[in-house]
This record gives sequence, C-alpha cells and structure tokens, in this order.
Amino acid sequence: MTRFFQAVVMGVLGLVLIPQHTRANTSSVFSPDVSEGERSWEYRSSFEPGDSGDPDTFAHRLHYQHALSDQTRWRLIAQQSDSGSRLEFRYARLELQQQFHEDETAGFDSALRFELQLAEGDDQPSRVRIAWTGKVDVTPQWQLRSNVLTGKQFDSGAESGLLLETRWQASYKLDNGVRVGVEMFNDLNTTSDVGSFDEQEHTLGPIVKFALGEVRAEASYHAGLSDAASDHTFRLHLKYRI
Repeated sequence: MTRFFQAVVMGVLGLVLIPQHTRANTSSVFSPDVSEGERSWEYRSSFEPGDSGDPDTFAHRLHYQHALSDQTRWRLIAQQSDSGSRLEFRYARLELQQQFHEDETAGFDSALRFELQLAEGDDQPSRVRIAWTGKVDVTPQWQLRSNVLTGKQFDSGAESGLLLETRWQASYKLDNGVRVGVEMFNDLNTTSDVGSFDEQEHTLGPIVKFALGEVRAEASYHAGLSDAASDHTFRLHLKYRI
C-alpha cells in the first residue's frame, strides 16, 4: 500500500507543481452505486499513440470522493494532459451524484450525476453537464451498464448546442473475482452539429477489472471505429477506499 500512496503523492505533486487540443480519454462507464460513508482516492491515466506524424498523448487525473449518504456523493477531480511537449493542467471538476433506484427494490440501479468543469486558461471551454447512469445484474456473473450524458459548454471556444454522449459496458465475473468485458464510447458532438458517423468519436474495446491488494484496478483498450476517434487508447484506473 506504501507504493499506492507514493503514486498518489506523485500525482498530487504533478498536478500542483508542473507548469501550466489533443486529449487522451480518462473516462469510464461509471456505476450508479453510492455507498454511505465511502471515501476514496482514484488515479487514472490514459495513453494514445500518435499517428500520421501526430505526437503521442498522455493524460492523468486524480479524484477524491465522499458519500454523504447511501444516495448522495460528491467528487473533486483535477486533470493534466500533454500532446508531445509537456504536461499542462487542463481542468478541475466538481461532481454530485444522486442515486434514485436501488437493485434491492427496483431490480436495477440508477443515478443522476451533475457536473461543473472549469477549464484552465483561455484555449478550451468550460462546461456544465448532467449524466444518467444505469446498471443491472442480469445474472450473478453478467452485468450491464449504460451512461447517457448531455451538457453545455461556456467561455472561450464554446460550441453551440448541447453536448451528446453515450457509453455502455457488458462484463462477466469470473470465479476468481476478476471481471472481463467490452465497452463502447460514443461522442455524438452537439445538437447543433451532430455530423456523420465518421465526424463523431466512436471507440470500442475490452476491459478487465481486478484487485491489487486493497486497490481496485481497471485496465482497458479502445480502438477507434470512426475517423474522428483516436486509433488506439490505453487506460488504467486505480481506486483506494480510505
């Protein structure tokens, strides 16, 4: 566990000390589950190899989240990314998640998440967003998740219309507790300029979830399905409950 805390400390120092539009995707098909009293740190990293002469892109972000009840949880996020030169602070985000369906009573879990993301500098927009997330355990082994997200950009470089995005995931729990699956991300641009399939960002790939001692880990790979999407994205998420 000492190594995990060292990683967290290095992540914090990096976010604070490194000087300040390519982006590597650090997102997930997030769960609606909220557990009262849960407090945790999470570190995420993402790498996209450059193609056609473009530079490689790396991004990482650090979370702290705290559940106020078995329905309400807040989270604070900070992210850095680079595109072949140096890491730069990109944004800070505050999230509030409210779970309103529980599997025990409704047969599935569901929640809404509200986000305020403030970008650093004047070269990228800030945004507000609302997201719905659902999860159902079809069998003791099979689990399905889905996210639908929409929002509005503001400040410098903001696009008109509402942002549109969907994500889904299907996973299977093995006898040893490891969960393997496949997931898809779909960035549909905005309501004012949806564009064609190849003008949108669609990616698909495998994911594996496992334990590293007290740390929960997720490793995934996404391949681009559309022209606008990155050809390859590699991601690692590490979560430690306090």
